[in-house]
Amino acid sequence: MVRITQPPAGAVPTESVFVRIPAAAVRHGAVNLAQGVFDHGPPPEVLAALAAVGEGAEHQYAPSAGHPLLRAALARKYGPLDPDTEITVCAGATEAYYSTMAALIRPGDEAIVVEPAYEQYGPVITAFGGVVRAIRLPGLDARLDAAALAAVTTPATKVIVVNSPWNPFGRSLDEDEWNAVAELANARGVVVVSDETYEHLNLGSRAHRSVSDVIADPELRVKVSSASKTLAVTGWRVGWAIAGPGLTRRIRAAHQFVTFCPPTPLQLAVARVLDSPDFENLIAGTVAGMSQRVSSFVDTLTGLGIPAAMPDSGFYVLADVGEDATSWCDRMLVDQGVAGLPLSVFYSQPVPEAATVVRFALCKQAGTLTEASRRLRARLHSGGPGPS
Repeated sequence: MVRITQPPAGAVPTESVFVRIPAAAVRHGAVNLAQGVFDHGPPPEVLAALAAVGEGAEHQYAPSAGHPLLRAALARKYGPLDPDTEITVCAGATEAYYSTMAALIRPGDEAIVVEPAYEQYGPVITAFGGVVRAIRLPGLDARLDAAALAAVTTPATKVIVVNSPWNPFGRSLDEDEWNAVAELANARGVVVVSDETYEHLNLGSRAHRSVSDVIADPELRVKVSSASKTLAVTGWRVGWAIAGPGLTRRIRAAHQFVTFCPPTPLQLAVARVLDSPDFENLIAGTVAGMSQRVSSFVDTLTGLGIPAAMPDSGFYVLADVGEDATSWCDRMLVDQGVAGLPLSVFYSQPVPEAATVVRFALCKQAGTLTEASRRLRARLHSGGPGPS
């Protein structure tokens, strides 16, 4: 039986669930809805941008801070920014976050992490000798507020990590939540590290609100993002960290010894896509198709008696399976060939409200989701694991 478990707090890091579960899905011939990885290539416009890369120096090292053309494209997109002093291109958002924590955390420093949280956040902080102070929000209706922040803030607090749009909640921080975060940053000099990887995948009408829209001082904020989810190129590993000049110097000092630079041709392709006059249309088409597929799968789940809600952003759906989600996911992967993740893996300690909730990653082709739906129907209609 596959066990989908979270190591106890303070334990030596073990193999990631995002390594173990996809591998188990392959072994069992399961449809992998556990990992936010696409089962198809990027849009034709993205492939055309890669094909347009030349044959010379474009295939050699770029400057460690990022290719000038990509930094310039990012400065135009997110500006006003100075591409030479405020943008660092990294090997995906994962490395951007790692290098940011290497710049910010010293032994004994404390960092607030708002859970549910991507599993990388905590271990990277502790790897640099930091201490994680977690705020655990139990469900979609729970909100981050000033009181919760005050309860975990100490004189040693240096960083708060947020994720907006939020994996796995599928929503962005609202105005009150952002205001609470800004109040802490401005009053205590705490740096806000905002993972905005899903910033372009807004399925509703709400426009994305970035940390740079909320925190005025660029030395108190780091925006982390990437091309991975926006362009369906998770394997390209092109991400970035945007911060004030002082913070950027510190991030680059770490980054140069981690990956030095991501692949130059891929940086150039991303730059070309970002600068394209059709970029907004490309995003609109991506979001429209994704919204349709996600909505259809939500309908499937609710039709099976599994409560699920349409996310406001991203492609993750949370569903209450009515029993222990870890056991449910284990059985579904092995017996029926559908891999999901229990919401509990996004918490450092058990949260009762999360115990029966499963996260499905729906960044898949329509045919893949149709097959997953067929398998779920077959199992649940035969009296297998499902709501009690």
